[in-house]
Amino acid sequence: MNRKITYIFILLLVVALSGYAYFINMSPDEVPKQQTEDHAQEDRLTKTELENVEENINAFNIEDDFRITQNLSQEKNDVLALNSQKTTQVLKKINPKRKNTVLHQYDSRLPETINRALQYFSYDISYNYFLVTEENGAEIKENPDPATTTVVRVENLDKVSLLQRVDGEEVAGSNIWYRVAIEKDNQIYEGYLHSTTGLTRKFRFDKMQNAVNNLRQEVAEGALHYISNYKNQNGAPPQKGDSAVDEQGYRVYHSAPAYKEASTDANYRYAPDGMLVRILNETDDFYYVNIPTFDGNFYIPKQYIDSTAKLNQLNHVLVVDNEQQNQAAFKLVEDGLNLVSYTLATTGKPGDFSFETSPGAYKVLEKKERFEYLKKGSEDIAGYAPFATRFSGGAYLHGVPVAYEEENGEKIDPGLIEYIHTIGTFPRSSMCVRNFTSHAKFIYNWMDVQNGAVIVID
Repeated sequence: MNRKITYIFILLLVVALSGYAYFINMSPDEVPKQQTEDHAQEDRLTKTELENVEENINAFNIEDDFRITQNLSQEKNDVLALNSQKTTQVLKKINPKRKNTVLHQYDSRLPETINRALQYFSYDISYNYFLVTEENGAEIKENPDPATTTVVRVENLDKVSLLQRVDGEEVAGSNIWYRVAIEKDNQIYEGYLHSTTGLTRKFRFDKMQNAVNNLRQEVAEGALHYISNYKNQNGAPPQKGDSAVDEQGYRVYHSAPAYKEASTDANYRYAPDGMLVRILNETDDFYYVNIPTFDGNFYIPKQYIDSTAKLNQLNHVLVVDNEQQNQAAFKLVEDGLNLVSYTLATTGKPGDFSFETSPGAYKVLEKKERFEYLKKGSEDIAGYAPFATRFSGGAYLHGVPVAYEEENGEKIDPGLIEYIHTIGTFPRSSMCVRNFTSHAKFIYNWMDVQNGAVIVID
């Protein structure tokens, strides 16, 4: 009996030590976090009342993004995917290989009511693409079989155009391969990547169009107001404990309390700065509003809504897709929508010192040619973000952040940075929507602040 107990004890000890070894060797990004634990975290970002200075805007040290870019990019601006026209041309020329069955062809087009009227042409990527996530990169094969000839190699975080999903040789329990195409050194290559080497991504124009049309209908029914509490200028909202966000993930700071009843003793959630609302009625202390994003009616204390500030007309809308890490800008026209730009984006990641880019419909609030941001956990200035369009609290669409360099105790501006390879991969920002700098500048110049909106979708 004692020997049996000893064996069981040893077995349990081995299992426990193995689990511990696995846990401590995981990277920080791999360690799972419970959603409830995220909600229980306090707001640890250093605040500032200084004009044109914001909290830290990076979930990860921006120098990490620069290093990744330097290590992986063979060219300065290295997006390998073909544009939509070239992808269509390649699809017309290719034929199914004898060794595989085509399961799906990625020949998606724009919805009929979206007109392609591009005004920004850099990084003109196909509507469907494949993000390489294999840490050591991957080899595009001649056929959907790892034993066949390598056509060309791609690196981690490269984006390549999707042509087809096919049935091929089984690898790691899956027989799904993707036929892809890239343009490198002015030459087009096409071949196959196994499904375990990355993730499929797409521009969800149907969902974007629905979001814009819903907001368009709201404005057609009458002017919309919006929440105003940038840097808690109209008063810090009530807070339950030390939690930085409510149960739905919306942040306390920059927000207004949205009560279910006309009483500050009632249950509430947070409505963030810039979020569009419709005033239905009012009491002495509250506006009774409908919040389209929340699909419900709430009581907002009057201090958080300026009754004279409205969105009377909708001309320009930028839609940001948290799930796909991309975005598109639309001009509203009589017969539908004009697509003026579409490109990759990097949104906010919830963490100890960072917050997600919260879903919702927001009024464009202001533009800044640049704003500075603080170092993480410090009141010192870390750098700046160029061509910034603010839509909620400290959330902006902006170009690649620039970290100041130091020389003899002086901060030196190294100049604008156009490109980092991590844009369009995974959330790495805090609240903000990080862009290629040329696209941030385009939106900065193009966006109609008075009649513009930003919609964030999941």
